[in-house]
Amino acid sequence: MLSYARKRTQFAWLTVLLCLFTATAAAAENVKQVGTEDGGLALTDSGALVASGIVAGIALIAIGFFFNYFGYRLVKVLVFLAGFCVVGGLVLYAEYKIRPPHDDEHGRQLWYLGIAAILGALGGGLMLFLFKVGVALVGALGGFALASWILAMRSGGVIHSDVGRVLFIVALVVAGMVAALFLQRPAIIVASSVWGSYMLFVGIDCFARTGFQYTALAFLNTPGAAYITSPKVYAMIACMALSALLGVVAQFRLTRKPKSAFVPL
Repeated sequence: MLSYARKRTQFAWLTVLLCLFTATAAAAENVKQVGTEDGGLALTDSGALVASGIVAGIALIAIGFFFNYFGYRLVKVLVFLAGFCVVGGLVLYAEYKIRPPHDDEHGRQLWYLGIAAILGALGGGLMLFLFKVGVALVGALGGFALASWILAMRSGGVIHSDVGRVLFIVALVVAGMVAALFLQRPAIIVASSVWGSYMLFVGIDCFARTGFQYTALAFLNTPGAAYITSPKVYAMIACMALSALLGVVAQFRLTRKPKSAFVPL
């Protein structure tokens, strides 16, 4: 019978192999060159990766992997990262909404990421003192990722109405917050795995460039962001679901310990 440590290692390697398969399959085809209008965070107008895209991709993959497989196991780190993601994401969204960087302003893109990271870290630290709020944010992130995954099934979103999309996202965000606060362990595990898997594949798409990374931007009506489905995007959607499922199973297995080993919510 496999030991506990060996089982955990197997789950980790399953995800690494899944990520490599997705990235390789997407990169194997000729990807059209895109410009800033497609979400210039990761690309120049010639289709090449820039520093901000590389930094963002690596950070998303690393944080997403943690959320997906070790979220509830290290609940304080999870709450910190939830605050970091929410505050940092809102800051970055506001920066791009107020003053999108031009094609040649790669330095500004890095500054935007740096400012968002600093304020995100402050937000994460604050959540350690407002623990219940941090738990609610974990649920909110899971609801947001689930909404984005559902909307991503069709070009422009399953719901074409701008108001309808926003209301759908808000509804699932609120549902995730309520579930995390009242159901606690199972809801937190599911929410962290769904959000972690979403981050993981958005990060992979910073390098694979299938278009999956533009889901949230397009659904939140960010200027210049367009989302169009393709076989490669559908592959990312399917792999995200599989990765989230593996994450849920892994977290339930990894947290089958005495409750005293975890911080009470």
